[in-house]
Amino acid sequence: MAIGILALVKIQVDLDIAGRKFREVVTGQNAGELLVHAKARVAKELGWKGLVVSAMSPIGFAQETVRQYNDAFGTKYALPNSAEEFMTFGESTGYVTVLSEDED
Repeated sequence: MAIGILALVKIQVDLDIAGRKFREVVTGQNAGELLVHAKARVAKELGWKGLVVSAMSPIGFAQETVRQYNDAFGTKYALPNSAEEFMTFGESTGYVTVLSEDED
């Protein structure tokens, strides 16, 4: 997925965090902004355990997410080195869908 720096991007995220499933539509200026939002949302959903997530850098959060996904599903996705790579991971696993401006 190519996310333009100046283009507004809308994605749908399907997640299962701490046994709670939710679908959310998020809009941001770029992949980095979307990653920061995802990190904050996960930290919020985890309650006091989210303090660990809050202390991570956005890319550290992305890498830990992929690491845990690989452990849980026996996959070998490369750890992302950028927000764009993390969004590509999300798309390839079906957790992220890029939406057009008229979709919700």
